[in-house]
Amino acid sequence: MYKITLFLVFSALFLSCASIPSSTAILTKSVIDEGDAMHQLNISLVNQLFNEKRERLNTFITNKYTPAIIKKYQTLLPQDVDYKKELPNIIKAIIPVINRKRDSLQDLLLNQQQKIVSNLNTNFISYAKATSSLQNLINSAVKAKEAEKNALASINQLTGNKLNFKQIESKLDSLLNKTGLGMEKLLNVKKLIK
Repeated sequence: MYKITLFLVFSALFLSCASIPSSTAILTKSVIDEGDAMHQLNISLVNQLFNEKRERLNTFITNKYTPAIIKKYQTLLPQDVDYKKELPNIIKAIIPVINRKRDSLQDLLLNQQQKIVSNLNTNFISYAKATSSLQNLINSAVKAKEAEKNALASINQLTGNKLNFKQIESKLDSLLNKTGLGMEKLLNVKKLIK
């Protein structure tokens, strides 16, 4: 009797597991691979965006900032200075100012880019861990389903298909539901007694 009860409980546990098709594992792996590709695309887009910003910054420095600072320096020079003669000295004075400004702005862009890429990488690591766990769970569920299928096939082969597992599962479910309702009633009585 003990062996039959144990066998019935074991069979019910197998039958009560959620059914996950084996193709789910393949589909999940494809989704994970797509997520990896999306991360690489995001990094590439951020890098491209900041490269374009650096180019625009250089264009701005060359076409707008440099002429404006030259005009500023011209207003600071006395009227009697010969610009053509003093041009090399003026350029020597202006170039370090322009380069400091360019370097400062380039550093700001680089810091912003590094922060964004760092955040993307941090988020991707969390995503990768979660999807890896999900993939492992799905793979385990698929293996369990395959093991269940093989076990049921072996049991059917041994018993000559004389056991109706759906009927056994239904009766066990009914028994468990009745037992649960009975326990609930007992708990209610216990609460009333206290």
